Amino acid sequence: MNTKNIKAVIFDMDGTLIDTEKYYRMFWPKALAHFGYEMTDEQALTMRSLGQPYAPQHLKEMFRDPDLDYTAIRNYRKQIMGECLKKNGIEIKKGAIELLDYLKAQGIRRAIATATDQVRTEQYLKQLGLYGYFDQIICATMVEHGKPSPDIYQYACRQLALLPEECIAVEDSPNGVCSAYGAGCNVVMVPDQTEPDEALRGKLAARVDSLDEIIKLFKKFPGLTKEDEEHQLSKIIEIAQDNLDHAKEDIRKINEDLADLLEVYDAKDKEGLALWNNATARLKEDERELVRYEKARKKPYFGRIDFRDPKAKADEAYYIGRVGITDSSSDPVVLDWRAPIASVYYESRMGTCQYTVSSEGTFEIDLKRKRTYEIENDRLKDFFDSDVVANDELLTKYLAKNKKAVLGEIIATIQKEQNLIIRRSPKTNIIVQGVAGSGKTTVAMHRISYILYNYKDDFRPEDFYIIGSNRILLNYITSVLPELDVYGIRQMTMEQLFIRLLYEDWDETRFFYHNIDKTDAKNSIRGGTAWFLDLEKFCQNYENQSIAKEDIYMEKTGNLLLSKEQIGRYLKNNPKVSMQSKILMLNEILYAKYENEVSGKSVTFPPKEKKILDKKYASYFGDGKWRESVFTFYREFLLAQQEAGKEVDVLENSFDVYDLAALAYIYKRIKETDPVREASHVVIDEAQDFGMMSYRCLHYCLYGCTYTIMGDTSQNIHFEYGLNDWEELKKLILTGTFDAFGLLRKSYRNTVEISEFANEILRHGDFSIYPVEPIIRHGNPVQTVACPDENKLLADTVTTIKKWQQDGYETIAVICRDEAEAAQAAEELKKYVKIVETDLEKAEFGDGVMVLPVSYTKGLEFDAVLLFDPTQEKYPSDNGHVKLLYVAATRALHELVVLYRGKLTGILADKVPEGKHMKEFAAETLTKAAEFERVQHTEKEIEQQRRIEGAKDMAEREYIGPKRIVIKPQGKENEAEARGKTLTGQKMASAYKRAVAAPVRKAADNSGKNEKNHTEEIIISPYEFGAIPDNAILRVKGHSRNNFVIKWIKKTKSYVELSSMYGLLRITPITPEVIRVSFVKGVTEKIGDTAWKGKADTAFSWSAKESKTLVEIATEKVTVRIAKNNGAVCFYNEKKQLLLAEKAEEPRFQEGGCNWTFFEWEKSEHLKAKGLLAADFMDVTAKAKYISHGGKKLRMPLVISEKGYGLAVASKGTVLFCGIRTFEPYIMAEGSQSDYYFISEKNREKLVEIYQKTLTLQPKF
Repeated sequence: MNTKNIKAVIFDMDGTLIDTEKYYRMFWPKALAHFGYEMTDEQALTMRSLGQPYAPQHLKEMFRDPDLDYTAIRNYRKQIMGECLKKNGIEIKKGAIELLDYLKAQGIRRAIATATDQVRTEQYLKQLGLYGYFDQIICATMVEHGKPSPDIYQYACRQLALLPEECIAVEDSPNGVCSAYGAGCNVVMVPDQTEPDEALRGKLAARVDSLDEIIKLFKKFPGLTKEDEEHQLSKIIEIAQDNLDHAKEDIRKINEDLADLLEVYDAKDKEGLALWNNATARLKEDERELVRYEKARKKPYFGRIDFRDPKAKADEAYYIGRVGITDSSSDPVVLDWRAPIASVYYESRMGTCQYTVSSEGTFEIDLKRKRTYEIENDRLKDFFDSDVVANDELLTKYLAKNKKAVLGEIIATIQKEQNLIIRRSPKTNIIVQGVAGSGKTTVAMHRISYILYNYKDDFRPEDFYIIGSNRILLNYITSVLPELDVYGIRQMTMEQLFIRLLYEDWDETRFFYHNIDKTDAKNSIRGGTAWFLDLEKFCQNYENQSIAKEDIYMEKTGNLLLSKEQIGRYLKNNPKVSMQSKILMLNEILYAKYENEVSGKSVTFPPKEKKILDKKYASYFGDGKWRESVFTFYREFLLAQQEAGKEVDVLENSFDVYDLAALAYIYKRIKETDPVREASHVVIDEAQDFGMMSYRCLHYCLYGCTYTIMGDTSQNIHFEYGLNDWEELKKLILTGTFDAFGLLRKSYRNTVEISEFANEILRHGDFSIYPVEPIIRHGNPVQTVACPDENKLLADTVTTIKKWQQDGYETIAVICRDEAEAAQAAEELKKYVKIVETDLEKAEFGDGVMVLPVSYTKGLEFDAVLLFDPTQEKYPSDNGHVKLLYVAATRALHELVVLYRGKLTGILADKVPEGKHMKEFAAETLTKAAEFERVQHTEKEIEQQRRIEGAKDMAEREYIGPKRIVIKPQGKENEAEARGKTLTGQKMASAYKRAVAAPVRKAADNSGKNEKNHTEEIIISPYEFGAIPDNAILRVKGHSRNNFVIKWIKKTKSYVELSSMYGLLRITPITPEVIRVSFVKGVTEKIGDTAWKGKADTAFSWSAKESKTLVEIATEKVTVRIAKNNGAVCFYNEKKQLLLAEKAEEPRFQEGGCNWTFFEWEKSEHLKAKGLLAADFMDVTAKAKYISHGGKKLRMPLVISEKGYGLAVASKGTVLFCGIRTFEPYIMAEGSQSDYYFISEKNREKLVEIYQKTLTLQPKF
């Protein structure tokens, strides 16, 4: 279908534009049953869009009754269906407004062609505010034959004065499709109750999941010639520049606001400080957004994919860049490289391929083209089509640049094997063996960026730990992460992580940590699994001695309270619980049995004796306070190891990484009683540097988290301490079905000459290696130069460095054997050249000359490397020093020079004997993750399941359908729309922009996920949770003092209603802890249902009473009082202590589809808003934040107070919390009525549990 020639779109109404088709499916059987006919659900589907004269004849044939009174049955069906629609309202189908607005803006005419009569058609369209969108409305009563006859569409084309081929018909039913196809229209189907079969698909120009997807069919497909591409680049640059200008303007305005605040408020003004904090927080967000826009402007994109969605039958094209770019209407013009569909650019060949969306499933497309671009200074230098992401020529161009430039091009050149690792699910574990220069560190950083972009509901930056072998590497990683739109990731060495896990027991004034002494051979035994097993056994023996395992009998009665078998079973079933936690839990179990024994029994105890028994059984196994020290315990373990014949040192206050690992394990295994939530995902770089003792302790201490582990066993420079293969670690970590081991064998870093030199070094070793595949990129030969003395060595070093600087190399490393030699060399060299900070505790990776010991270069790379004085004395010919020199040589991107005096190490000087071959590990290839694969169902199976569920729904429910959506009439911009523009006109939160920057698709209905008659609702808001509003939006405009005086009161079994001149207030007890407060403006309006619980499920006791001044509603847990003179609601706990009050002067305000409820929070009251994750509580005290989860699954925002209550706000749209006193603290929620739930509960965990269990979404039918 060529949409260039399309001049009109003709819509079916029922099931296509408005969600009424399901009602026909339900009420035809009901109407027929009223007249004695039994219609199945499958038969009801055949009535869809069936018009005159087919419908009467169809029913007569179906029931073999020529006397069937079709008119009477149809009239009765209209009556009962009308009653249902009046009660429940009509919902507009997803994407309808967006599509109609788009067509109107493009000048494409719109028409209706419906089987519904004219009166009801106009009634429905006007009721929903859609009537003004259409140029023509054609009803079945205007033609002789209804659908599936082509009459109605032929007539519609004549009325539009267009040819059928100039029109698109949008239908949801087989009868409608046949009608439009028969008329010669281009048919697009949006299935509602029925998926098209093979025959019907042949009649379709496209099949889409929602109406807004039709917009894509009209999008202009970008051309393929150089002129077309240059035009497209110019257009996208213009959009990117416009976005950048707007971002700068936003920042300018915020800075002006800050300047104004400085003038108006002084430093002691708390309200001014709150405004200041709000503005500075927005400034920080906008500055990060500015960085993204600057990246987009500098180089908008690097790739493009052209494909066809088999379901939509339409060709699509997307450009791919470092960040997503959207135009003024928020339509994506460039996709972020992290978007799910972008994966096909990196890893798929032409033809049928798939991509995966987290929590959605796998989608199939037909990939037609992959194009790669070279763009420089806003000019298109070159482009080419390829079946792989980047051919060797382009990759070589990128790799030939200096280090700084290469970093900027990494995203464009991610290779397939790297992409598979990056996009692996973070809910699984992966170990990656990557050869030197394979991009391990880079892949790890991009993986974090990808996870945070695609799994934002599951992972936050603080859920990650990055563990590295030294601080220079970690600082380098941290400095690069912001380039990938990642902020706030915690990074630490392995030593620092174990210290963190010691919590309050680590006193930095008493204890210290040091690097392990690798010259002392006896230290190596502490790095392996055997040492951990000894520690584990030592702890177990201590627990066995500390916890009594004997039968426990009750005094006087002699009854068994707890058997030794029960005690043993509990201990065995809870291996991950600390000893002290086991003691506390056993105490609870025993005390509960004791209480049960003494309550209601004939035996009694005197009060004094009972008190003694209470104390005894409450702490029978211990009081849960471990009074020893983990350090003393560890020394006892070391002494026990000495007695067992193992030679170890017992240090008092200075510890290496394996000491710290043992201490952290002891704390977690023995002492801990209140577990602290640590990381959800740990990324370990240079993982081969750490022995199994570290990993086994870490695996125990961070039980439940997942890992990305990157390393290269050929670079294990701690030969007796680290890992020389991955086998033990794989058995420990890769235990899940979808856990994986990946291999990066291609080396992208070194030139061929440097790579060959490094491989010769490896050949001197007697250990197995993983295979290496170098990328062909030639450079200068490696130079090995002998110097007669130290002065000449230093002079040649200076000369070499200066030459490299003249050649434009920006990162240069002089690599020495150890820290002492590095410090001495740096001291001499800085007399002649500028040296980067030489203190290894302060040094930062960056431009310039760095003088480093080889151990500090792990994970880093430099444009040029000088290997400083590698003599035989410093590097004897053994496996450990082979690996050291291999690491040093492979740091170089372009140039490698070896300068030495005296005798060169044999590892570099001696030739490897002919015939010696390196032993290689078996290569394993990482395949695409299978965790999202789902059972495939045929369309017939899907349809059959849908009908079964539909029949079940109809049998169980009297009425069906969503509640009415109120839409204002067209052509009139009232205060509601003006207010809406104010709310949505400001810059969207970045996460929302990123979300819309990726094409939204639905998976093939393989899992049955979309088989029900309704789709999962989402929150309609452009703001992500925690987004900060402009200060200008916070002030509530247009409200004045209204009349809230209560005029009359009505009590029912479920609720109490209070009416004022301003509107109707309803108080509904839901449970003893939960009270619903609802309000609608207007004296004649009624409280409507929401998507959440409207009344109590089960009856419970509550009371309502009235005095001259108050109305009081009370449950066992909550008392609600409403003052008659102002209608303000106050909430009290069971002790009648005030928890929260609405503002007495003006408790609420409604205008323009928005509701403000004003509260009198205390100045010192701490408030938090509940995020998506279990432990996600955002501080909103004296702040203004959006607390709704825009674009996420529908849920109520929840605010929790330290005073022991929560407020859950029932809104499907934006919810704004404002605690800044300058603006009269309030909660604003979009909707036609105000609805919130007050929850009384002191314990936060229990309060959240009540919120989750009691205030879940109510089913629609």
